[in-house]
Amino acid sequence: MTVPEPIAAIVLAAGLSTRFGGDKLLYPYAGKPLAAHIADTLVGMPLTWRIAIVPPAPSPRGNVFAERGFELVENPDPAQGMGASLALGARRATELGAAALLVCLADMPNITAAHLAQLIDAAGDIDAVATGFDTARGPPAVFARRLFPELAAISGDHGAKHLLAGARLIAAPPGLARDFDKPTDFDQP
Repeated sequence: MTVPEPIAAIVLAAGLSTRFGGDKLLYPYAGKPLAAHIADTLVGMPLTWRIAIVPPAPSPRGNVFAERGFELVENPDPAQGMGASLALGARRATELGAAALLVCLADMPNITAAHLAQLIDAAGDIDAVATGFDTARGPPAVFARRLFPELAAISGDHGAKHLLAGARLIAAPPGLARDFDKPTDFDQP
């Protein structure tokens, strides 16, 4: 993997876990909290900045990321949805002078460094690269700096779907992009 320009990785970790009935990001999966998986994957990559968007302090969830050297950006109102967290991350990436933004979700523990490296390598001089699922596209995704103002203006729970509509796709192997929303999701292999 080559990282030609400074890249900021953000993990969206401020969600309310309403379908889960507790803090799913702290729930154990494969021997550690769910959120620790993506954090550990990102720590092992040559990225310029690692940022976690977390609920207001005190948040044990933030500790998962702080212990791994992530900068924490608090979302003062997580009920506003994923879009608000994404906007906070884009604003911080702009302040840092990042050339690109790698966006990951904290509840996708099976994402590998190899997949993230493919996304970054494919970014080149295009606006966006996304993960392609069976019939959908979404994060992890990489956005070029020229999209930061649009990302910073996002609100609600729809995220950046409109910006990913024309994104280059990197296919996710089966199980890689598995999402965890309910307690029964942890029981599946």
